[in-house]
Amino acid sequence: MENSDIYIFRVTPYRESSILYDAVVKEYGKITFIHKGIKSNKRKTALQLFCSYNINWSGKSNIKFLRNIESINPIKNFKDNHKIIGMYYNEIMFYLTKNDYKIDKLYNHYDDCLRKLADSKYNYLIDLNIFEIGLLILTGHYIFFDHDLNGNLIKEDKRYAYIPEQGPKLEIDYKETYSGSTLMALSGQIEYDLETLKESRVFMRRLIDYYIQPKKIKTREILEYIML
Repeated sequence: MENSDIYIFRVTPYRESSILYDAVVKEYGKITFIHKGIKSNKRKTALQLFCSYNINWSGKSNIKFLRNIESINPIKNFKDNHKIIGMYYNEIMFYLTKNDYKIDKLYNHYDDCLRKLADSKYNYLIDLNIFEIGLLILTGHYIFFDHDLNGNLIKEDKRYAYIPEQGPKLEIDYKETYSGSTLMALSGQIEYDLETLKESRVFMRRLIDYYIQPKKIKTREILEYIML
């Protein structure tokens, strides 16, 4: 029997009375659990998104069995607009993670990013960048923005193409280029301004699409609407 802290990030009905949960599990990564008989049990309720739980679980197959469940450390002031952004987090996490693939810090990254959403002093667009970059790195992708392919430091006044799994390339004529200041903001070297923040979202959208292709992100349209 294992004991872990978890977040549910995908809920799927299973047969007549059960539910499957895709969960991010502290010190493990992504695991799928079955909640047997929960839909026919009037005394118990299904687990909720954006709520942290401590659970006992067991199993050796791809689907594990939930045992004891306790709600822990709730996120305060997590409002509807936060939940929409959280649904986007959940969707790209589902596409980028593999079941039973150990990612030690995935739970901590998800927990930190959800709690930042509920803190009004953070900018949602910056939050999106932080979550996406961290998720790509944790899932094994080679992401860096502070130097180019030749090892030279990024210059604010130059423009660069970005080649996935290789990095920035100093470029003048390439169709899709990004300012050095945008790349430096993404790496945390300088603060964002309105232009670099806007360009960073174009860049991150293209990068995420590259890694999840041919899948399409369903929550993106709603996300863009609330960012207007």
